Amino acid sequence: MFKKLVKYLSSLRFTILLISLLGIVFAVGLWVPQKRLLKTIYLQWQEQSPNLVAFLDALGLTTVYTAPLTVTLWAFFFVNLTLVLWQRIPVIKKKITLTPGSIVDPEQAPGYLFKGSYPLPERVGNDGVLAALSKNGYSLLGDAGGFYGVKNRLAPIAFALFHLSFFLILLGGLVSVYTEFVGYLDLAQSESFQGELNRYVQDPMPKMPAVGTPPDVSFTVKRIAPRVVRNTPTGIDVELVDSAGKSHVVDINVPWNVGASSFVFKHLGMAPLFVVKDPSGKEIDGAYLKLDVLKGKQDKFGLAGYQFTTLFFPDYELKKGKHSTRSMEFNNPVFLVSVAHEGKKVTEGVISRNGALIFDGYRLELRDLLYWVRFHVVKQHGLPILYFGFALATIGVIWRLLFYRREVVGAVRDVDGRRTLVVAARSEYYKSLAEDEFNKLFNSIVDNGRADT
Repeated sequence: MFKKLVKYLSSLRFTILLISLLGIVFAVGLWVPQKRLLKTIYLQWQEQSPNLVAFLDALGLTTVYTAPLTVTLWAFFFVNLTLVLWQRIPVIKKKITLTPGSIVDPEQAPGYLFKGSYPLPERVGNDGVLAALSKNGYSLLGDAGGFYGVKNRLAPIAFALFHLSFFLILLGGLVSVYTEFVGYLDLAQSESFQGELNRYVQDPMPKMPAVGTPPDVSFTVKRIAPRVVRNTPTGIDVELVDSAGKSHVVDINVPWNVGASSFVFKHLGMAPLFVVKDPSGKEIDGAYLKLDVLKGKQDKFGLAGYQFTTLFFPDYELKKGKHSTRSMEFNNPVFLVSVAHEGKKVTEGVISRNGALIFDGYRLELRDLLYWVRFHVVKQHGLPILYFGFALATIGVIWRLLFYRREVVGAVRDVDGRRTLVVAARSEYYKSLAEDEFNKLFNSIVDNGRADT
């Protein structure tokens, strides 16, 4: 009974069944918005069609990728792959083992497409034939009366490596999917982060892992220094100091990797410190603000009951009565601020660093001007497994295609009164190239003997 079960679990029919069922699961996941992957869309859909969503929730169709049935299917799929690989091990071991049964009559050898006879010069002894084959990388069994040789004897192991790589790639992909956290984090210069989930941007909402927790990482943004050369942004240095006091620098396409988590620079913005003073000069409100105003974008903020709409000019100039910027370099940073109260515009003006704008007797001061950055935060535990799987697959493919297996059987016989090397040979792939190689090899044995004469 157990043997029958193992045979079925490792069968091609069972593999096809699992792939078909997993395909149906993926199709359902693409059609039905998933809670974890498309949370914003899911919540909108739930608000519009509460009864339908409640029904799909009850069936587990809105969490189909992590449903018990799906996990069970993946478990059986890995069992299937493991059993197939395990059953291939004896076959591979048999192929790489040299046995006397491999020595057959070259003239009657089945499966050997290349056959030939080569008269041997007197100077080429029987041992010379075997020595020439050994010199060309053949592992030999037997003697001149009958021998078997194989080149790249261990090539079948590459098949096992390739099969194992597929197993690891799939495993790494699944671990990554089920442990993946994705979120966006906005931090200004001198701001600290202790791993709080509520600090992540809520639109889009963070993608929570099905297994595991968000990144447990603590650090402080010590310095943000954008680099602009000749009006062209060339990079950014974001210096982070972790909880151990060690510094790390993040740049464009240079993330900070800590454990299974990765912090990738995504976006740059301005973080000014605006303070509002009343007519008596008393500070009544103020804050460091994260404004998305670079590249001509407009942003808004509120202080002391007033609404402010602002544009930013990194290299400000007033040209023909119009506000503009000379370049993208931060040579003369200025905010153009429009003030409104209860929907009515009060005033408009420019504020530079340590400058002020007067409105309704109040004073808006720009005390400091820093930057903020948005990090794309990803946590995945399966990437090392995935990369190792791809490395094994690369090794396996190169091994199989470049170091392919060649086999030869032969004997030195007396044919019409002349000592003759009778051979039969075969190879994996590249049969035409292999025939040329065999001809060249055996002719070289003969020609070297003549040259010595």
